[in-house]
Amino acid sequence: MREEGINFPDPTFDSEGNPEFNNLNIEDEEVFEEAFTNCEDILRRALPEQFDLDPEVEAALIDASLEFSQCMREQGVDFPDPTPGEFGFFAFRDADVDWTSDEVQSAFDVCQPENPLDNLDD
Repeated sequence: MREEGINFPDPTFDSEGNPEFNNLNIEDEEVFEEAFTNCEDILRRALPEQFDLDPEVEAALIDASLEFSQCMREQGVDFPDPTPGEFGFFAFRDADVDWTSDEVQSAFDVCQPENPLDNLDD
């Protein structure tokens, strides 16, 4: 991403080894989206377990993305449903949403999903 001109932080990792990108500040969404598209194949190779999922896990993630969309709309943001078959960031990367606006940030603070896989075995 940095080679594409994005000030992109190095990841940190949670206790389960999942990457986290803290302090990500997207200044220009169009530039970010183009860079992300150019780097997507690298990301898919680096994190294949994030893309080749068990159907039950994938269904839980997609459900969580749908709940997130609904919550964002309930907070007053004109927010789309996720792209079919996608989840997490990928589900909304084509959304025409100003992620940096105060309205979207406030709604995100309310709607930020919990990990949908925490209760999967229940």
